[in-house]
Amino acid sequence: MEKGSLFIAIRGTRHDGHDHIAEAVGAGAAAVAAEPGRCRAPGVPVIESENTRRLCSRLFAAFYAGEDMPEHKTRLVAVTGTNGKTTVAHMIRHILMYAGFRVGLIGTVGTSFGSREYESDYTMTTPPPEEFYRIIWDMIGSGADYIVFEASSHGIAQERLAGLDIVGAELSAAVFTNLTPEHMDYHGGMEDYFSVKCRLFTEYGPRVKIINTADPYGERLYALAGDGAVAVDTAGGGGGVGSVYPSGTVMMGAAGVEYTYVSRDAIFPISCRVPGRYTVYNSIEAAATALSLEVDPVTVRDALGTFCGVRGRMERVRCDTTKFSPHVFIDFAHTPAALSGLLSSLREAEPCGRIVLLFGCGGDRDRTKRAVMGRIAADGADLTIVTSDNSRTERASDIIAEIMKGVPSGAACEVIPDRAEAIEYAIMNATPKDVIVLAGKGHESYEDVGGVKRGFDERKIVAAAVEKRYALYGGI
Repeated sequence: MEKGSLFIAIRGTRHDGHDHIAEAVGAGAAAVAAEPGRCRAPGVPVIESENTRRLCSRLFAAFYAGEDMPEHKTRLVAVTGTNGKTTVAHMIRHILMYAGFRVGLIGTVGTSFGSREYESDYTMTTPPPEEFYRIIWDMIGSGADYIVFEASSHGIAQERLAGLDIVGAELSAAVFTNLTPEHMDYHGGMEDYFSVKCRLFTEYGPRVKIINTADPYGERLYALAGDGAVAVDTAGGGGGVGSVYPSGTVMMGAAGVEYTYVSRDAIFPISCRVPGRYTVYNSIEAAATALSLEVDPVTVRDALGTFCGVRGRMERVRCDTTKFSPHVFIDFAHTPAALSGLLSSLREAEPCGRIVLLFGCGGDRDRTKRAVMGRIAADGADLTIVTSDNSRTERASDIIAEIMKGVPSGAACEVIPDRAEAIEYAIMNATPKDVIVLAGKGHESYEDVGGVKRGFDERKIVAAAVEKRYALYGGI
């Protein structure tokens, strides 16, 4: 706490900032923002607010505002949902950049504007206000035409977006991908989770609302969204007025997907080099968003044809083909729906080989999904390797035991708690036709054990295992 600072007391999930007001004042805070009647420190000015999280966002939005901002208006695009946010956001950015716009991106995999990468001490999908608004104002000052950001349920619930009206940039589009059980430890149930997601569309006034109506929650959201709502039937078939859907035969394989984009305003082919059925879902929503931003269909088509994927999202690990080259994918799938979709996509893309799945579940997170994911893994993979995945302050063995409750007796399953050893085991026992998928960590380059992060890059571990296998067995 710097002397002369304003201390904002925020009620958290584990601690309450109001309990530390006296400590902050003693450390030099010149003023306090607190909920009504909760500041007992005498002799300092007090700003009372019913929602100090909201106040915090608005203060930072005003604090970082520059005096000499460009005259042109920056426009915002927000993407929300349980699965697919990162890929859809990256696709939208790619299309807009292909169209010649200057585009910033704020999201799970990283934050960037042009060639500039923003470093962060946070791993949040939607950064906290002190970082979120600093980055937004910096991008605006650097001449961004668009800023695409991922809006997480935590970010919405914790009022991190509450200062956007102070920024003054239009929220040109908001995208809803899907809603499946996740963060139940925070939200307590699907209805609260859904209501939080709805706020992006009902409170923040996006001009266009791109909604996946093949998802049951998306169908409900579409009914609530009002003007500007665009129904995207990602499952195909169309139906409603103004609906968007993939038509004709959807081609899927290891090289990517192909289908025809259909709406009342445009019909054109889409080919994307990222494999998996979810690529159809993600790309058609990205295309619908870009078209709503007045990007022409030819540019959208050509841009998606050059999109090569996102780090850690159905990412194929390139191995030395002169030695041994198994089909290895890394994906962030860490929810039951994402894992199920990943396995079915791999089965469609690589139907001839054996699917070997390596996964774990994160510690200090929703425990209800662990056994469910164990069952999904056993049903969808030919061999499952259960291992660790950011156990944090829990014991990896306890998490694995909960996962194994969902794995049927007799299922082809190995338990190898050390993730590096598990990856090596998968490579050493692979055949050239096998598809190995490392699920859960995705873009992350660390492992969190006991609350301490250490370097852990699955790509390097795969490469080392391939070298070891080649040294032992040659190119077989």
